Amino acid sequence: MHFPMNSHERYVYEITYVVVDQHRKEYERWLSKTAERWIATAKLSGFRSEQSVMDEDSEVRLRLEFETRDDWATFVESEPYKQRIEQLQTMTESLTNHLWEPTAISLDPTTDGGVPIAACDPLVDKD
Repeated sequence: MHFPMNSHERYVYEITYVVVDQHRKEYERWLSKTAERWIATAKLSGFRSEQSVMDEDSEVRLRLEFETRDDWATFVESEPYKQRIEQLQTMTESLTNHLWEPTAISLDPTTDGGVPIAACDPLVDKD
């Protein structure tokens, strides 16, 4: 039996970069048009843009979510995606990308040697 994934079980594709100051206006137009196009893509299940508040260089991260790894592969292998990324590379520095897949976290102390959740006091346990 197959159950649909919730937003915490999706594949997350992150594209991070720093926008070059002289290209900021061009980038803003690019982001607006790209968001419209990518959101309308059937393979994409979620999309958002985030900006670091801790770095001086204001790193930006685009988070794209996909139900399956095949959906992600189809998306990143498409010509429209490749063209948009080529455009982005001309306006940014330090562009990287990562694909994250959902993984389980075991909360069963019999299998991972941990402490049952009910026994943990978050105000006392500091690990």
